[in-house]
Amino acid sequence: MPVDPTGTAPGLKPEGPEDSPKVNIKCKNTSCTSILAIEIKIGAQSGSRRLYQCSKCKTTWGVSVGGSVELG
Repeated sequence: MPVDPTGTAPGLKPEGPEDSPKVNIKCKNTSCTSILAIEIKIGAQSGSRRLYQCSKCKTTWGVSVGGSVELG
């Protein structure tokens, strides 16, 4: 079977949406000015912790989410 240089041959998957959602959050690296991060999803990730990676300097950090709220 010949190679299709344009990539339009049957059987090739079209590019779909990215697996990792991008979020607007300030990088934790003090020398980086980026406000765009990628949410890293781990297979058995706990629901109370999110991992983010800066799209510019690739710094990775975790953020705790959820928990109890005291109103009053």
